[in-house]
Amino acid sequence: MTKDPELLFERKGPICTLSINRPEKRNLLTPRCLEEVVRCLEALSREDSVRVVVIRGAGDQAFSAGYDIAALPVQPATGTRDTLHRDPPMERAMRAIGSFPYPVIAMINGLAYGGGCELAVACDLRIAGQSARMGMPPAKLGLVYPYEGFRRFVSVIGFSRTLEIFLTARPYDSASCLRLGLVNEVVEDGALEDHALHLAGEIAENAPLSLRGTKLALHRIARYPVLDPVDEDAIRSLFVRSLESEDMAEARQAFLEKRKPRFKGK
Repeated sequence: MTKDPELLFERKGPICTLSINRPEKRNLLTPRCLEEVVRCLEALSREDSVRVVVIRGAGDQAFSAGYDIAALPVQPATGTRDTLHRDPPMERAMRAIGSFPYPVIAMINGLAYGGGCELAVACDLRIAGQSARMGMPPAKLGLVYPYEGFRRFVSVIGFSRTLEIFLTARPYDSASCLRLGLVNEVVEDGALEDHALHLAGEIAENAPLSLRGTKLALHRIARYPVLDPVDEDAIRSLFVRSLESEDMAEARQAFLEKRKPRFKGK
């Protein structure tokens, strides 16, 4: 753990929790924090032993209240300016979540506005406490959001709902978030952590090849509704490979023996 970390890392078996660690600032996102998200997810991908990642905000006030504008350089050097334009830290973090081979769960404890809301939407599943509030305020700031962000919201909640939340720029309570499809479940605040970790544990017990293949296939389909033949063949091959896997044979044997399967990811 680094000195004064903006991202906390906790690992318990096949589950890893990443906590945005700026509770005094309502967990506003900074380039440093987002780069840590990328670094952690890339390292976990190479290791290939963590089956579920949970992202949350430290404390109980906010998942993340947005991007910390004060953390941006006032007059960035030419190289920094070019990087911010071509490949900003926010987008790199979103891509790292999407490309992480296993499920990522957003545990939304409190506020999730702006960049914090998009960070949650970039995750595969979103579990919210009853006090959660989410919203996208760019219209109140005179900002046209980056197209990658629009695409991400449309993929998760659809065209009409995306128009609504961006055009109104209003904050939504947890019941409205559930109605809009911004979250998968809403639970009592006091039960949020246990519920999210129980869900992570339930998912982590499933076959790694199935988890990886399902996430890859569905993300590809969501991004490209009409796939080219190469992608179609690649997704079909995932099915064939899973049928031939050691985990599939283990699942059959466990079923016959009336026990839980012991998956190896092979």
